[in-house]
Amino acid sequence: MKTNISIFLIIVTFCVTIISCNKPKEHQLPDAISYNFTPKDTSWKSLSIREKIGQTMIVRAFHKTQVAEFGSIENMMEKYPIGGIFVPYWDFLFTPPREQVIPTIKNAIADYENASKYPMIVTEDFERGVGSIYNEFTNMPSEMALGAANQKDLAYKFGNAVAKESNSIGINWLLHPLVDLNMNPLQDLVIERAISDDATRAYPLLKSQIEGMSAQGVVATIKHFPGDGATIKNQHLITSANNLSIPEWNKTFGTMYQKMINNGTPCIMVGHIRFPAYQKEKRKGVFLPASLSEELMVGLLKKKMKFNGVIMSDALNMGGAAGYYENEIETSLAAFKAGVDMVLWPTLKFMDSLEVRIKRGDIPMSRLDDAVERIWGVREQYGLLNKKENIFYAISEDENKTIQKDAQDIANNAVTLLTDKSKIPLKVSENKRIAIVNISHENRSNDLQFTQKLLQNKGFEVDTILHNPSFLDWGEKLNFFDKYDKVLVAFENRYFNPLGASLLKDKEALGVWTMGMLPQDKIIAVSYSNPYYVNFYFENAYIRINAYSLDKFSQKAVVDALTGAIPFKGTTPVQLEHDILK
Repeated sequence: MKTNISIFLIIVTFCVTIISCNKPKEHQLPDAISYNFTPKDTSWKSLSIREKIGQTMIVRAFHKTQVAEFGSIENMMEKYPIGGIFVPYWDFLFTPPREQVIPTIKNAIADYENASKYPMIVTEDFERGVGSIYNEFTNMPSEMALGAANQKDLAYKFGNAVAKESNSIGINWLLHPLVDLNMNPLQDLVIERAISDDATRAYPLLKSQIEGMSAQGVVATIKHFPGDGATIKNQHLITSANNLSIPEWNKTFGTMYQKMINNGTPCIMVGHIRFPAYQKEKRKGVFLPASLSEELMVGLLKKKMKFNGVIMSDALNMGGAAGYYENEIETSLAAFKAGVDMVLWPTLKFMDSLEVRIKRGDIPMSRLDDAVERIWGVREQYGLLNKKENIFYAISEDENKTIQKDAQDIANNAVTLLTDKSKIPLKVSENKRIAIVNISHENRSNDLQFTQKLLQNKGFEVDTILHNPSFLDWGEKLNFFDKYDKVLVAFENRYFNPLGASLLKDKEALGVWTMGMLPQDKIIAVSYSNPYYVNFYFENAYIRINAYSLDKFSQKAVVDALTGAIPFKGTTPVQLEHDILK
């Protein structure tokens, strides 16, 4: 009997072993490596409690308002010794005279710097280059253009150029790049801000970009943990979600983040994004976004993934963080308590409130010390512990020429030909007369005049730029377009432009309707933003192109590729044939 039982157990064990061997393994994260950000300099320990709290704050630099309230920035800093500022372009850019905007910003930054005991952390968000906001600088192609070009050296040059121009106005800590993946074509927040929908394509380009930023001594912030782009939710409006399973997340976002942590990425921005597959703890019956979740920030990011750098919150005045706590200050305090080391855009009153909470034991002093030590470690590694004689690094004429060349190289390698049923290159002898139609939320006709000029310089007659021609007005007079050999339909609806829409509505949709009534052999459909537009709206167009960005470098690349001056080199960085778009 015992023999029979022994034989039975051996057979069972053998079968279980076979089944286990044949069972597909779930994708695991790479091994976590604890990158050392522990500072050798321990002077942070001698800071007062308010000075320590100040290190955790990135306050909007409303310079005029703060001077008016306190009498001077010195007075403000004496009462509220903050460690970092964000330069809100909307408080500077629209104040005339325009030529004084950059000098005014530099003077403001210098005021904060001079009033601070330690170098001021100065942050901004220049995802498409400093010139995307301030036209004195370079408006670079988008991140997705980097994905289409798919060359690590270009990604390095991109990061280096943006960091160099940022340094010239005193910005030393940038709130990008995105480590999001645009997996959902109806996502309106990520789209061409992401490099790709494919982690294996995105990671080496992101790594190279960050190396280019670090070479200029600028801190990079990767965002938005645990990863945006999987759903259609916009965290500016509501709490978003990463709805992937654990194996799917491990294979994509998780692997990217873990590799970057192992590489020594200094700062990670957590989004107002839930991760239901991982989370267990709820508040009032719902999972908290990562920006408020100790489970995600401490349990996953700091402990399991061994991230020793700085966790920064996304702006806590966004809809995705709202409604969980009584007000914005309580939300900021909850975020800090849960694991945020650096709070983005708190009010100055945050310092008062956090000081009270720590002194009465609601938030342990160890939480504050952990945050400050992390910040000190990044400061030390990036030379932000000792003040420098000059915080504005001038860009030479040769350096500027290099930046312009690099931007053009990115655009030239990014422009992507999706379909060509016509004859490219376009020839003046065959397609002399061209109309340009602008399908966009805002009238970008002024921007597209650059394309018009480039085509005219090549001998084409380009005399019309229409903005969203409505079929209600144009339906009976479409013969107007008979005189044109080609009609270039240009899309430029992108992140925040408009807010809250992925596909076209109202006037833009009517413009598409109008153009769809024309013979499709005339149409050259070009998207300078959302990569899904041309396939979705003009699947029958004879020529379809993705350019990912309306900057002048991308416009020139489109014209040069259309006319045969350069080849189409870009490859599509996202899957265009989604079932949801069919």
